[in-house]
Amino acid sequence: MTPPRAPYAGGPARRRTRDSPAGGRRPDAGRVRPCGHRPAGDAGTVGVELVTGLAGPADRLCPQFTAEQAATLAAAAAADTARAVRALPGRARAAVPLEWALAGIRRRRGPALLVAAETPQLSPDLLTGAIGLLDDFDAVLGPTTGDGWWAFGLREPAHAPLGPSTGLGSLTVAALRLGLRVAMLPTLHGLCDGADVRPVAARCPAGSLFAATAVRLAHQVTPAQP
Repeated sequence: MTPPRAPYAGGPARRRTRDSPAGGRRPDAGRVRPCGHRPAGDAGTVGVELVTGLAGPADRLCPQFTAEQAATLAAAAAADTARAVRALPGRARAAVPLEWALAGIRRRRGPALLVAAETPQLSPDLLTGAIGLLDDFDAVLGPTTGDGWWAFGLREPAHAPLGPSTGLGSLTVAALRLGLRVAMLPTLHGLCDGADVRPVAARCPAGSLFAATAVRLAHQVTPAQP
């Protein structure tokens, strides 16, 4: 039995700055791929799934925002994320719970990328960079502040973890136990509570519904009663 390859999880010194364009360590450009390898970097060949439930219920944005305002912000964040995914060829999938997404990609025959549905600062360039890294790595993982993640991709979907492991740490451990080479994507600011709304909005691309909603609500915030 061939021993597993040495995993690469990316050290802090190799990561780009927060919200910088997707990077990561790549093998030498002249490396010869095994016979029969199908390039994963073509966005049209990689299955992209939007995943719900990673950030928790919208009321996590309270008490800085009322329940109604929090729901409006969460919906805007999801709309921005879906727009970024739809900008890739053939991407118009509805968001599904993580367990459904993992079950779905395990049935795929090609590479797959899971994307957190409430990542309004996401851009098509970030997604394209993550997809491209699946040419050279077995997995890609995009962390967020607060031990969350915004993207998790696999070259071989059969390696998708089983069970309710949803945290950044648990996914990393699962990948390394399999001996997978993991490329770390840029760290994005997580939308964990109301205090995160302003910094996340500041990193959103032009035309962001979330950023516009955050600006509008900033002038009418009424903290919810405990």
